[in-house]
Amino acid sequence: MGGTLVLLITIETLSLLAPGVTSSQWWLALWIALVGPHYAATYRRAYGSREVLRAHPIVTLAAPLCLVLLAVLALRSPAGFAPFYFLAYVVWSGYHYSGQSLGVAMLYPLRQGQPLARWEKRLLALPLYGSWIVSLCGFLRPSVESRNAAFEYVRNGLPALRMPDWALAVALGALVASFAGPVVVASARQRRGTPLPAQCYAVLLAQVLWFAWGLYDPFFAVLLVPALHAMQYLAITGWHHARGRAGRPLLPVLFGYAAFLLVVGVASGLCLRSLESDLLLLAAALATLNLHHFLLDGRIWRLREAKLRQSFVAARE
Repeated sequence: MGGTLVLLITIETLSLLAPGVTSSQWWLALWIALVGPHYAATYRRAYGSREVLRAHPIVTLAAPLCLVLLAVLALRSPAGFAPFYFLAYVVWSGYHYSGQSLGVAMLYPLRQGQPLARWEKRLLALPLYGSWIVSLCGFLRPSVESRNAAFEYVRNGLPALRMPDWALAVALGALVASFAGPVVVASARQRRGTPLPAQCYAVLLAQVLWFAWGLYDPFFAVLLVPALHAMQYLAITGWHHARGRAGRPLLPVLFGYAAFLLVVGVASGLCLRSLESDLLLLAAALATLNLHHFLLDGRIWRLREAKLRQSFVAARE
C-alpha cells in the first residue's frame, strides 16, 4: 500500500506541473488523493468499532461537541478568541506529526522482538520533536507562506508570536544537538547485540528532512509535507486494517478500504473548497477537524494496548 501511494503521488505531481495550475488546485488534488483519506482512516477506526467507542467515549463522543462549541466561539470572536483556538491546532500539528513518526519508528524494534525501553524512546524522539520546534519557528516567521487559513490567522492575530531569524537559528542548533539521543540509543543496543533497525533511522531522517526542507521551500512545506505525513499514516492504517481481517482475501480487503477512504477524501475536499470564500469559516473548520483528529489518534493508536500491538507484529493468517 505504501508503494502504491508513492506511485500515485508521483503521477499526480507530474500531471500538476502543467502551466496554469494554481496552488488551490494543488491543495484540492492532494487533499482528495491523500490528506482527506488519512482523516477518514482515523474515523473509520474510531467509529467503525463498538469496542473503540466503548473504550474511548471522551474523544469519540464528548470531544466533537466541545470542539464545535469552541469553533462557534471562534467565529463569534474573530479578533479575540479565534487566534488562540487556531493556535492550539498550529502548535499541536507538528507535535502530532512527530508522535506519528515516533510510533512508526517504535514498530521496528517491536517486530525485532526487542522493544524500546522508556529511556530509549525518549532519546530517539529528540530529533523528531526538535524538528517540530524548528517547523513551528519557521511557520511563525512573517516572511513565510502560511500552510492554511488557520496558520494565517494565528500569525496576523497574535503578532507577539512572530519568530525572529535568530530564534530559528537557535532551534536549528538544538535540532542538530538532539541527534546525540539516537546515537546513544544505537550504541547501547549495539553493545547488547540488538542493533537498532535501519528503518528507525529512515523514519527519523524522513521527518527531519521534511521539516528542514520546508523551511526554505514554501511549496514543499505547505502542500507536500502534509501529503507525505498522510502517506505514512495510510500505509500504517492499511496494514492494521488488513491484519484485522485475517482469513479474508487481502486485495479485496485493501481495495474496499481504499475506496471508502477515497470517497470520504473527495467529499471532505469539496466541502472545504466550498468554504474558501470565507477564510474565517475555513480556518475554524480546519482547526476543529484537525484538533479532533489529534485527540483521536492519541488514544486509538496506542501501542501499549496489547491487541493493537499484536496486529503489527503477528503475521497475517
